[in-house]
Amino acid sequence: MRRALFGALAASLLAAGVVAGSATAQASPSGVRDVDWHNLEFTVPPVGSCPWQSVRFTDGAGEAGDRVYRYQPGKDVVFADVTGEGVEDALILMQCGPRDSEYSTALIAMTTSADGAAVLALGTVSNPGVWTQQPSDFTVWYGDIAVAVTDFDTEQVWTEYYRWASSAKAFVRVDGS
Repeated sequence: MRRALFGALAASLLAAGVVAGSATAQASPSGVRDVDWHNLEFTVPPVGSCPWQSVRFTDGAGEAGDRVYRYQPGKDVVFADVTGEGVEDALILMQCGPRDSEYSTALIAMTTSADGAAVLALGTVSNPGVWTQQPSDFTVWYGDIAVAVTDFDTEQVWTEYYRWASSAKAFVRVDGS
């Protein structure tokens, strides 16, 4: 039932046109849409047991130390203003884990400096902490982020809601859980 509710919410938001576009859309100069996210070195916020660290990506995959990072296959970078500053940010479903092991998945948020010269990490939006529970989809509506989390052991899906807290400079869960 939760999967159906999330799907209905996402479909209605997409139909209303309030969800940010795909990575191929045109953009203003020096914004997040101008970044080649799949071929770049940047500091990645925590993903599962993987710490904050700089990772060089080539074709959406990279390594740092004994950790392997990759963009979740089949998921595009999504652009939306999630900080309320009137500037688009980038949301990425990122996977990470030790080589030859299961990967954790987290939803991370990135932005660029005001002059567009630097890529900056806003932080991790959703990071369940158990590799079998992973953000599997998300949508943005008026700055709030609805994240579908799938438990691969039980096949249950639920929705968590997050919002940027400028005073904390972090994403906080706002659904009371």
